[in-house]
Amino acid sequence: MFRCVIACTTAIFDPTIAELSVPFYQSVTMIHVPDLTPMEHPQLIAVGYLAHGEPFSRGPIGEVFVGALLDLLLDPWQPSVAAGFHRCEFCRISGGPQWLQYAGRSIPLGASNLYVPDEGKIFVSPSLIAHYVDAHEYAPPEVFQEAVVRCPPMRSIEYLRAILSNGPPGFARRQAR
Repeated sequence: MFRCVIACTTAIFDPTIAELSVPFYQSVTMIHVPDLTPMEHPQLIAVGYLAHGEPFSRGPIGEVFVGALLDLLLDPWQPSVAAGFHRCEFCRISGGPQWLQYAGRSIPLGASNLYVPDEGKIFVSPSLIAHYVDAHEYAPPEVFQEAVVRCPPMRSIEYLRAILSNGPPGFARRQAR
């Protein structure tokens, strides 16, 4: 299970505040989703929603995949935004890092999801997938790794077209009011 920590905005921006009249954080339990399981719609496929006590695949991964994954995670497109962030359950003391430093890049972790369009579906992964690959030897399914490598650059017109053509009807379209 993941723990989602929803922090008080004032405390985040003002570390000098020692006490708050309300709790500083609220812990929310998130569910484990096995790899390649549909999420909410058959075209949205989960990858990388790991949880302590649940099995996951481990093994080698290629440098090309890692580079492509981190490029996509620099500023991932989000169809919706959630308040708060997720911590790593496997890092029992620290909760894992909030940033991953790699090849001169700083990747934020735990506060976003990654949407990877591919052949009639969209893979959905938490940004913590980069930490799981790095620190916990997680090896995502090969079909996901291949989709990440083929994915158009984030926020490009090609990426938007791929999201629109591979996702559920209306997934990335703003509804008229």
